[in-house]
Amino acid sequence: MPNKIFKLSIIVLFCGGFILFGFNGSRAKANSSGPPASRTGAPGELTCAISGCHNSFQLNSGPGTLSISGLPATYTPNQEITVTVTLNQANRALYGFQITALDDQNRRAGELSVTEPARTLRVTGVVGGNLREYVSHNFNGTTPNGTNQGSWTFRWKAPAQSVGRVTFYAAGNAANNSGTQLGDFIYTTSGSIQPGSPAAPIASVSAASFAANAPLSANGIVAGFGSNLSVNVVSATTVPLPTQLDGTEVRVRDANNTDRNAGLFFVAPEQINYLIPAGTANGNATITVRRSGNDVAQGTVSIEAVTPGLFSANANGQGVAAAVVFRRRGTVDTTEPVAQFNSTTGRFEPVPIDLGLETDLVFLIAFGTGIRGVSSQAAAAATIGGTNAPVSFAGATPGFEGLDQANISIPRSLIGRGLVNVVLTTDGKVTNTVQINIK
Repeated sequence: MPNKIFKLSIIVLFCGGFILFGFNGSRAKANSSGPPASRTGAPGELTCAISGCHNSFQLNSGPGTLSISGLPATYTPNQEITVTVTLNQANRALYGFQITALDDQNRRAGELSVTEPARTLRVTGVVGGNLREYVSHNFNGTTPNGTNQGSWTFRWKAPAQSVGRVTFYAAGNAANNSGTQLGDFIYTTSGSIQPGSPAAPIASVSAASFAANAPLSANGIVAGFGSNLSVNVVSATTVPLPTQLDGTEVRVRDANNTDRNAGLFFVAPEQINYLIPAGTANGNATITVRRSGNDVAQGTVSIEAVTPGLFSANANGQGVAAAVVFRRRGTVDTTEPVAQFNSTTGRFEPVPIDLGLETDLVFLIAFGTGIRGVSSQAAAAATIGGTNAPVSFAGATPGFEGLDQANISIPRSLIGRGLVNVVLTTDGKVTNTVQINIK
């Protein structure tokens, strides 16, 4: 008998939400419990207290509270916000809710989606000729999930363009599980958010090449330029990279509409260096910079598997390479710099490379990004001073987030050439040009 009463209470909870039972007594999978649409008390809608099905008490006359949390003060187009509805009242056995989001013309605003399928469901209804969306409890979602409370979380995606103020209307039922519609308390509440200023643009380029409007790659190091991106200049000090620095974070939404947080190397008011997340799908991606929970900058980039770029010592994609020389003489391996800092000019300048003995094996280890996706080692090639230079390896640099390298043999025919250009090609895509000096 107690189990039967529990089922009956769920059926009548929140004004006629229903569950269908088959002849064998099991719950029909396609019909989870929930209130009928349009019971939030929003303009043009009833509530279960007003409509008469749970009318033991006047609306909002109980000792409980219904609240909406997670709403920021403002929203930006396509922003996604996680929202929570909580109903508190002591000595209640079951809890239910329903919520909708409307603009000031009482039309659907944005999109609601379920993030707790075990406790909530999405339904639609028509009010005044306009389609509205709702998120409500389901059968399992009526069970308390806190002391004297039921709480439910969902996601709201803002409209693609501002629709003015958006108001969330919610209703809740604190039920006594009597098996009837008597003795239940119905509550309503609402919360509004205003449109924020349009997000400022952010231009994202390879942090190696700085090539404008060029595609980027998953696991690639990127420099993003904009304004008001952070308050302070803060650098990451840990690996894996943090996804928030100084209250700033970067979100990457790929062509499959999957959102991921980017790892951050450093943030500054006008520049952020970040890592395109692993798994980011090829195609157009949206880059959104958020600060203290609000979108402050947004831009788009194209993602491709391979987008090679070489770092330069002066961090501008030009001039002397960010590289080292690897020399093998007999059984002894050494590394040597290819650049040195000139304190007078404030810039790095090339160090002449001595190719040494005929028996020396001398390689340029050039550092870059966007290289590791190369389809095969045979698809990597390089020239130094216009001369073909064999590439023995092109791929990720161990132990460094997003950093790649190309190990390039320096031909002895270049002895005495002085300043020469270095260009790497992977899968037919050519890097920016950097330089070294051959003694």
